[in-house]
Amino acid sequence: MLRFARNDGGGSALLGIAAFVVVWSLYFAVSEAASSIHNDMAEAYAWGREFQLGYNQHPPLWAWICGLWFLIFPRANWAFAILAMLNAGVGLLGAWALIGRFVEGDKRVAATALLALTPFYSFLAYKYNANSIFLSLWPWTLYAFLGALRNRDVMASLGFGAMMGLALNSKYYALVLAATCLIAALASVERGRYFRSTSPYVSIAVALALFAPHLIWLAATGAPPIRYLGRVSGRGFAETGAFAASAVLGSLLQQTAAIGLVVAAARLGTLDHKGGAVGQTIDQTARESDTRRLLTILTLTPLVLSVVAALALGTKISSNMLIGVFPLSPLLAMEVLLIADFSRLRRWALRGATIVSLGALLLSPLVAVGKAWYGRDSEDVEPRREAALAATEFWTSVTNAPLAFVAGSFRYDNALAFYSPAHPSVFVGFDYSGNRWASPEKIAARGLLTICLKDDAVCLKETADFATPATTREEMTLTHSAYGRTHKPFAFVFTAIPPR
Repeated sequence: MLRFARNDGGGSALLGIAAFVVVWSLYFAVSEAASSIHNDMAEAYAWGREFQLGYNQHPPLWAWICGLWFLIFPRANWAFAILAMLNAGVGLLGAWALIGRFVEGDKRVAATALLALTPFYSFLAYKYNANSIFLSLWPWTLYAFLGALRNRDVMASLGFGAMMGLALNSKYYALVLAATCLIAALASVERGRYFRSTSPYVSIAVALALFAPHLIWLAATGAPPIRYLGRVSGRGFAETGAFAASAVLGSLLQQTAAIGLVVAAARLGTLDHKGGAVGQTIDQTARESDTRRLLTILTLTPLVLSVVAALALGTKISSNMLIGVFPLSPLLAMEVLLIADFSRLRRWALRGATIVSLGALLLSPLVAVGKAWYGRDSEDVEPRREAALAATEFWTSVTNAPLAFVAGSFRYDNALAFYSPAHPSVFVGFDYSGNRWASPEKIAARGLLTICLKDDAVCLKETADFATPATTREEMTLTHSAYGRTHKPFAFVFTAIPPR
């Protein structure tokens, strides 16, 4: 088990990561206060409140976490900021634990602090979704895997199986994580003892037991996520290759600051070109060689497998999909460059992470105003919160029935579910197979509110198919205003279809 003791700096690491979470939670609470939450986040809330064993595109765990969170916290941007940064903080703590499997002291602190300089754990972590959940799951799963590989005891085996099961229940991309662990185990000098022991089979049994409910759900529902994969796959090789190259390049560029500090420390320090310390035994040298091999495999294999899988399936990958797979990158860079003076790099990394974090917090009011005045993202200009409140008020003005189901134009449907004080369920895309908590009988018995952009012909047609003689419509033009800036107006058609 991970222990925080004075001699390994664990207490300081825990406090530092807690401070990181607080600072970045405040940053997002301020900078995103006037913006709508991203559609992925609204979707996480909308799915999570239903607590299904699976959803239209993914397994359920990350959505369950969101659903549980908002059973306690109010549906507000600041509450989402805390959830997102707690996920990133748990990931940094997992990275600290994982890196401790390889190194200790200044080297361990530096490798962890360098991760805080990457946008994965800060600027990109706010968009809580099925990709960002791997910020927390990925390092802890690798930590548990290394424990099982080396110790092969019952607790280590159960821990690895449990973490792998949680990862599989978050996104099928966890298969890349599982394949990475398998390749690492086969390449390790421990492979014979590991595969002859009960450890891997206990882990597999635990992972499958945790994943079994979702597998049963897939069989019972016709596997909506697999059908979704079929719809988004099959791209041409050239197009898929371009997306893959962009994802790899983007992921590397997002680590520029961290790797740049490693390079600078290597150039200023004394390089150690020796293969091992004087007086090392053959066994010690073999163990170090195995450790380096495991570090390289666990760092680079996920990237390679992601590209191979994308090319094989013809699917689009992006740097956002790879957000959680780099907890060991700074450490590998440090090993490759053979840095001798890690105390300098530790100081640089800690100061850099502190300056960036506190600097971002100090600038957060300016960022908020800048987003309001000059932002071009849909979250900054669309009146999603305003539309959700206006549509709910329209519903209550034409019917006494509680608002149970909502549908509408892309992004506005999930936003309506998140921002409406009535806590409705979503009926995204007017599709029963993608919203298995809805049914024709439930829609008829409880009614439906739709919110369509006036120029969204598909949404208006789908709404018309559900209309009854009691249906009421209203057109409304709304704008999003923040910090003295009023954006362009959006014309909506609200349609209330009361219970029959």
